[in-house]
Amino acid sequence: MADYPNSHLLLSASELNNIIQNEDILLIDARSEVSDSLIPGSIHFPSISELTDPDNPVESFLIGAELFQEKMRATGLNNNDRVVIYDEGNSLAAARLFYALDYYGFSNASILNGGIQGWLADGYDIVETPAVRDEGNFSFNINEAVFCDITYVMEAANNPNIIIFDARSEDEYTGKDERAEKSGHIPNAVNLEWSNVLQQEGVPYFLPAQEIQDKYTELGITPDKEVIPHCHTNVRGSHAYFTLRLMGYDSVRPYEGSWAEYGNNPDSVVQ
Repeated sequence: MADYPNSHLLLSASELNNIIQNEDILLIDARSEVSDSLIPGSIHFPSISELTDPDNPVESFLIGAELFQEKMRATGLNNNDRVVIYDEGNSLAAARLFYALDYYGFSNASILNGGIQGWLADGYDIVETPAVRDEGNFSFNINEAVFCDITYVMEAANNPNIIIFDARSEDEYTGKDERAEKSGHIPNAVNLEWSNVLQQEGVPYFLPAQEIQDKYTELGITPDKEVIPHCHTNVRGSHAYFTLRLMGYDSVRPYEGSWAEYGNNPDSVVQ
């Protein structure tokens, strides 16, 4: 995986196995349910549900900083830890937590390529129960550079130096699949469904770097421009965020409200 510009963000099963005994590794299983198959040493943190603010009027919006800090301390996260996240394999849940950590100021996280599927495919052991750690000392430090709101998005839609990256399905993008008051897409947005950067058969590993870059370049998603990924609730958008980071893009600003907000806003313009 050395061909990715930021290859340190994505670990193979063998790489994880080599460092799994390090005391400063916090290994997080981000799946909604783990049944009886976890990688040894894993803490269970069902990221998509745990990171959703039930009181926010926008569907699945990210929880606030203080609550995030509380939840991360409960997992045992310390400011000087290294975090490795995995899920069932497609990295959706893992990427959601990766994005939240980045936004709240923790920058030393990686994702296990292929998740638990990749771990099992390489023949490594599993355990039946999650690990427990002492409470951590993580303190949040909000990184505003990786966040934007609907006002920013509306202004960015006509800026040639900013790419609005729609990670939803083609049917959502065209408006055939209606999930809000308005259907369609943000003006001038380009569409690449989040899963198109993964292998479609077998373990859903990330595609080789050149294949991902070719897909991006074809759509004009180039590293010299700011990129705003989003989807319907920014779960798939978080996956696009992680992939862009993996590919060396250093100006990526996800739209957390995504279509759940934009498609229900009376002032939004839709194509």
